[in-house]
Amino acid sequence: MQIKILILLSLMLTSVLAYAQIYSDYVGAGHSQDVIVTSGGDQEGTSPNNTVNGSGLGIDAYAASRFLGNASLGADYETIMEVKNMGVSNWLDEQMDMSPQVNFRDTTWMIWEHFYPLYIQRWGYNAVVNSGDAVIPYWFYWKMAWWNNILKSDDHVRQRATYALSQIFVISEKSNLQLSGPGMADYYDVLYNNAFGNFRDLLYDVSLHPMMGFYLSHINNPKSDIANNIHPDENYAREIMQLFSIGLFELNADGTRKKDTQGNDIPTYDNDDIKEFAKIFTGLAPAGYYWPWEDYSVYPVQWGNEYNQSPTTVITWEPMQAFDNWHEPGSKYLLNGQVVPAGQSTLQDINDAIDNLFNHPNTGPFISKLLIQRLVKSNPTPDYVARVSAKFNDNGLGVRGDMKAVFKAILSDAEAIDCSWMTHPQHGKAREPLLRYTQALRAFNATNQSGRLWNWGYLFDEAVSQGILASPSVFNFYLPDYQPNGAIADQDLVAPELQIHTSATAVNYINLVYDWFINEYYGEVSVVASSTVINAPGYESNDLNPVDYIYLDITDEIALANNPEALVDRLDLIITGGLFSEATKTNIINAIQQISNNNDRVKAAFLACRILAGH
Repeated sequence: MQIKILILLSLMLTSVLAYAQIYSDYVGAGHSQDVIVTSGGDQEGTSPNNTVNGSGLGIDAYAASRFLGNASLGADYETIMEVKNMGVSNWLDEQMDMSPQVNFRDTTWMIWEHFYPLYIQRWGYNAVVNSGDAVIPYWFYWKMAWWNNILKSDDHVRQRATYALSQIFVISEKSNLQLSGPGMADYYDVLYNNAFGNFRDLLYDVSLHPMMGFYLSHINNPKSDIANNIHPDENYAREIMQLFSIGLFELNADGTRKKDTQGNDIPTYDNDDIKEFAKIFTGLAPAGYYWPWEDYSVYPVQWGNEYNQSPTTVITWEPMQAFDNWHEPGSKYLLNGQVVPAGQSTLQDINDAIDNLFNHPNTGPFISKLLIQRLVKSNPTPDYVARVSAKFNDNGLGVRGDMKAVFKAILSDAEAIDCSWMTHPQHGKAREPLLRYTQALRAFNATNQSGRLWNWGYLFDEAVSQGILASPSVFNFYLPDYQPNGAIADQDLVAPELQIHTSATAVNYINLVYDWFINEYYGEVSVVASSTVINAPGYESNDLNPVDYIYLDITDEIALANNPEALVDRLDLIITGGLFSEATKTNIINAIQQISNNNDRVKAAFLACRILAGH
């Protein structure tokens, strides 16, 4: 088997995956490149070209799969067929009408409650308390909760939208935030619950969340004390403008930059504006605490939990509380001439500042383009951005900031789903490693006997430099304007996800895929009632119980093992949305036919399709 797999892998040196292709076999459903139509009606709303380009027809299975690549964290064959039969618009409406299905903080506590007595039973209370390893739900409990919830829920679009928002409103475990798993989980719940709400509420809730307060240091941010050279911290004031709302430069409605009379970009704010916004975000402290901290330059040893609260406990899952006597007094001068009057409370000032940014003309195009990049394509046209930005500004009912309307506009736009765009050089985006992983597990219904899909994901994060809420800085894993050297930069295009695509992460990813589909090692954590192991196999592996091993349901694929063409066609549909070239499919078929064992043949097909997909 190993030798044949090496033969299969060698195909990667000769096979080229085309992200778009010219179809010579048939026309219709979008396959109309180089076809000229000389007959057909010209009635209002019709065109002769619609005869063959698929416009107005029901979406086909390949298009449904490609759409779900943007709209979900991974979809199985049945979901692809559901979208095909319902149509994009109806399916999106059904999805967006769903209430939130999970609670990440509750799941984090549930997992911790499972482990805590096991630690005590195994090592004794004093040893556990002195070590500190189990008393506090650290980051890995939240990580397991995330994997468990995203694999079990069927609110596909909300989950995908939340993930996109998490890469804009960034906090990270690569900081002291890792000490509070419930806090990180609750922050993700804020994004999840606000995903289809209003952007104004989202911006406000993010600003008052203690995990953001810790991460960007506006928690315990005091008013000015000139005698002691104390000034309000400017960190959050800067980032809420630069990253979370308006960006660095004034924009047109289509996301392009405005120019002054000399042709230069026009900054949206300056240092004076940062200082004024810094005054706004003063007087906030953790819920359940008091002002001031004895030492707010470091984190307290005890973060607290729902079973052990005291006046000195830092509660990281409730909004920060306001202390008006520590809030900067006086007027504050915001953008576009708005003045916040003196004498207001902390929260009144914050609400005014949020309104100032929410109503700024930049916010619609800035946020719209970022979300398009995270969901659909790295290089959207100005027209695409303008259409989505218009929905941000007015959902059609006079409401600004309706995120449900924004996400539907992004995912259903012609530039996102029309096949005519497939051959355009600026179409599409690289699929980041974490989304390839979620797709592999969700598309084939990852499960186990215990029902505890508590994947730690640590080794994956380390191998590919990406994990949920784990970016190296507030600027996310990659910059939205990153240009890799070569053909992409030469065409003045961007490819953000390729910033973490290095020789090391590329090789590591291939090794991970080999582990998934050949060694059937789909998750890094196994949890059993008799075990306290929170590590990958190999560490106290005698404690691991098979009921917790994660596996994929490949029953349908095994049934096609004796029909390699049908097997590869099915995997091409599910994994790539039909983007494999005929040459690539032929090479995979020829390779797997050399493997006689049906189970091994299917494993090899999975391995080849997931690696050669490249996105």
